[in-house]
Amino acid sequence: MKMRRIAATLGLLTIVSCAPGARPEDDAEAVKQAIGNYYAAYSGFDAPAYRATTTEDFVLLEHGELIGREGDVASMPKPDAGFRRSDAFDFRSVRIEADIAYAVYVVKSEMHDDIKGTRQREWLESAILRQTAGTWRMALLHSTRIQTPIGVRDIKSFAVRYTAAWCSQDPTSVAAFHADNSSLRINNGEPSVGRAAITEAARAFMKDFPDLVIEMDSFEQTGDGYIYRWTLTGTNTGPGGKGNKVRISGYEEWAVGADGLISRSLGHFDGADYQRQLDGR
Repeated sequence: MKMRRIAATLGLLTIVSCAPGARPEDDAEAVKQAIGNYYAAYSGFDAPAYRATTTEDFVLLEHGELIGREGDVASMPKPDAGFRRSDAFDFRSVRIEADIAYAVYVVKSEMHDDIKGTRQREWLESAILRQTAGTWRMALLHSTRIQTPIGVRDIKSFAVRYTAAWCSQDPTSVAAFHADNSSLRINNGEPSVGRAAITEAARAFMKDFPDLVIEMDSFEQTGDGYIYRWTLTGTNTGPGGKGNKVRISGYEEWAVGADGLISRSLGHFDGADYQRQLDGR
């Protein structure tokens, strides 16, 4: 009798393992694709597609809040804000049990809008998906902001890329290295506060010097902050310029926030020497 029970149990296990509902490893790719579709719908302002990627009882846990599906739809950026976003995923695990999938991943995003400019963000996320009618849909998403993005943990590399941004003739790329409410003050001038104002401050230099080149001379940590030393070279052929060549060195004192972006920059250079070179004296 005991042997019959064992045989029956083994037979049942065989049937279960061969059942049509068993998940092949390739199904993990379908789960990853479903997560990517969720983000693409949100970034594309496509509310119907977004609803199709989520369950009716979908819940987002973010910033200490519980947000339902329609609440998240309402928070979608509007196309007329000039918003665009690209996402890259680093999946750490995908586990599937019957019609439920569990995924853990890091999403790295580059976002741009006409107000805040360009910025990079990273989140550590865990997601639960349910499969209904053969389609994986997001049922729950827990999102935690990574306060020090992996891409800017090496602060010297950050400074090198900041230098390249100044040489790019794209002032928004300079502002992207600053936090939303950062300030940039040059010598004793009025500070430029916020990314839009910092963009305009960078734009002014780029207009004055269409061939602007910034070189990083040195970079060092001082207490809780950093000193970024630079040399500017260019020809003053912009509006009202006299076509004179300028070469001036200076430095910025940085405070860097928990998000890995500049929260305050104090810029210093010899204003009298700068004006002398502009005038060709």
